[in-house]
Amino acid sequence: MNFDNDINKDNSTENTQEISSGNNDTQPISRVEFRSNKKSVGRMVKRFRRKMFVYFVVVALVSALVGGGVVAGVMKYSGIGSQQVINRYLPLSSNDNNPSLIANIAKIVSPAVVGIDTSVAYSNGYKSALVPQGSGSGIIFNSQGYIVTNYHVINGASKITVNLTDGRKLPARLIGKDSKTDLAVLKIDATNLPVAKFGDSSKLQVGDLAVAIGNPLGESFAGTVTAGIISGLNRNLQSDYGPVKLIQTDAAINPGNSGGPLVNSKAEVIGITSVKLTSTGGSSGADPFGIFQSQGTPVEGMGFAIPINEAKPIIDQLISHGYVERPAMGIAVQSVTQQDAQQYNIPVGVYVVEVQQNGAADKAGFKAGDIITAIDGTQVKTFEELQNILYKHKVGDKVNVTLWRDGKTLNLQVQLQSSANTQ
Repeated sequence: MNFDNDINKDNSTENTQEISSGNNDTQPISRVEFRSNKKSVGRMVKRFRRKMFVYFVVVALVSALVGGGVVAGVMKYSGIGSQQVINRYLPLSSNDNNPSLIANIAKIVSPAVVGIDTSVAYSNGYKSALVPQGSGSGIIFNSQGYIVTNYHVINGASKITVNLTDGRKLPARLIGKDSKTDLAVLKIDATNLPVAKFGDSSKLQVGDLAVAIGNPLGESFAGTVTAGIISGLNRNLQSDYGPVKLIQTDAAINPGNSGGPLVNSKAEVIGITSVKLTSTGGSSGADPFGIFQSQGTPVEGMGFAIPINEAKPIIDQLISHGYVERPAMGIAVQSVTQQDAQQYNIPVGVYVVEVQQNGAADKAGFKAGDIITAIDGTQVKTFEELQNILYKHKVGDKVNVTLWRDGKTLNLQVQLQSSANTQ
């Protein structure tokens, strides 16, 4: 431990000071003389340091034992009067007998973490070739060769190659993908593969241990393990694919980690790493998380992962159907802001840009130019609000929609269709 020297050396100390012996008997109180010279002050400082060192060791042990778990790690203290502030700590073990928790987690989970390389077909008119597109990570969750990764890792790829920890490089085929949740499932022709165990992300607490495993910057750094804590839960971020709720962690996540696991202290996957926030402000639609730090404020230690409980049903649907079925109305829309409403003398709501022919909304009588203001009596002001209401229903459910058309209010009933019919 490093302690800042917060002892006041006062060279104006009086020649003598009275100090209690600490005993409760009637013996005379000890008297110690301190002369005003550097040697006496030096002895005092050394004694004080020894006492403080013992004191902090005791405090550290007591703090670690309270709650039933021992926390080992690196602690740096800075003195502020009589207070001691912990600047940083890293939990390394959950009990006295397991000082290598992170190493053990890595041994258990790493074999099920794969590298993913993608290539895209390129043609210059007379010659075609596959050009490397990018790389990411993935998690084997089924011994028959099923792998989950991020949609953005494989999006647009003509060829997908999976790199196993045993050195094999196998071609993969895309089973299904979902841009809205940024998830995709791949399959390789291999059996008896090591499998990662999925945990329960609903049990996470801020401050829990978080370990990220993946291939940052590609194959050269395959199997990189970083550790930190769960920094936040249910973080609402706006991505290229819409609003998402993510787990926040300060475990280092870099390009190439995408699709890899975020693991808890039980070596269970509780999240799928997806994005890293590197700056705030100044981002554009092509850079929704500020990755390129364009005129933004730099930030550190803000990585995000898709909660595994959110990913499980998506993975199941991707395996079963190749897509995720969601309730939809068969319309293309955009939000009408308060400023838009004032400028064009229309209500705040969701403007219908296009109606799918023979879709649910078309059959209900919707027209391009309508403005949706409420669904089942609940006011709707944005696309996100409309989406959240629809996702509480199932395909086939009927909803009552209030809309504005040419200065008049209409009420139409819509039977929700499958989102697969709008693709």
